Amino acid sequence: MTATALSPAAGTTTRMLTLLRDALLPILLVAEVIFFAVAAPAFLSAANLANVVINSADLALLAAGMTLVVLLAGIDVSVGPMLGVVAWVGATLFVSGLPPLLVVLVAVLLGGALGAVNAVLIVGGRISPIIATLGTAAVFKTVLFLLWNSTDVFAGPVVPLLGPARAGGVPLVGLVVLAVFAIFAYVLRHRVFGRRLFAIGNDAEGARLLGVPVGRTSFAAYVLVGALVGIAALIYVGRVGVVQATAGQELTLPAIAAVVVGGTSILGGEGGVLRSLGGLVFIALLQNGVVLMGVPPLWNGVLVGVAVALAVAFDVLTRRTLDKRIGERK
Repeated sequence: MTATALSPAAGTTTRMLTLLRDALLPILLVAEVIFFAVAAPAFLSAANLANVVINSADLALLAAGMTLVVLLAGIDVSVGPMLGVVAWVGATLFVSGLPPLLVVLVAVLLGGALGAVNAVLIVGGRISPIIATLGTAAVFKTVLFLLWNSTDVFAGPVVPLLGPARAGGVPLVGLVVLAVFAIFAYVLRHRVFGRRLFAIGNDAEGARLLGVPVGRTSFAAYVLVGALVGIAALIYVGRVGVVQATAGQELTLPAIAAVVVGGTSILGGEGGVLRSLGGLVFIALLQNGVVLMGVPPLWNGVLVGVAVALAVAFDVLTRRTLDKRIGERK
């Protein structure tokens, strides 16, 4: 037996685990659609599906950004509170009469700047991503509360593309989401930046020894998360129409859920934005279907939390098993 060959048993187990991992989400999606279509007849109506797209567009952009840092074996639990701060600033500037395109530019730059704060702590300060972003999440929540100052900010869509507007029944914001995911799917698959993310997530020290600029790449990933939060914040304003003291805080867990349920490994180095898009569809349809069935909204959080726990457990189990099988090469 060659030094690189897998034993027959190990090879079979590896193939079965890989097949199961790749097929699990499509199977769950089909089962979910069938279940809710039977339990709630309005589930598959064109109007309801359009509403799902509109109501999950901001979450989709958070999931796209989250994918980048999870590929690094990092995480950002501050995206929800960060969105709230940017939403308040964007809504306030918009109602004050600032031109819409300038509002969009300010939101993206502010989001990028807040993402850079996380990057400085994680890359420059060498603080664990979960600890750093838990800290900044608390700071962003406090900042939003101080800005809010017991006064809600009411605003509509800054530009039609970031609101509930439709063309021929198709939500325009869905086109924005698809464009963002297409761009990042291309970057991850075909550009140097994407290959660096995977390399760092698989083995940061090994990537550094090979000349990959680990710090610069990681810094850029967290800034990109912030920039996407900036766009998502304006979508949130256009969807909800008001910014309050708790704006965006409910979005962090579903964003993480979309990524891990989609199959991007929480251990880093494996996955992609298209997988996260699949996870997002699963989470968005789950939340919508539960509401249509008349289940209290409180249970949404429970179901999403359970989905995250099961997805992470499955990811860790399969990764460890695959690594063990590959380690059995004789």
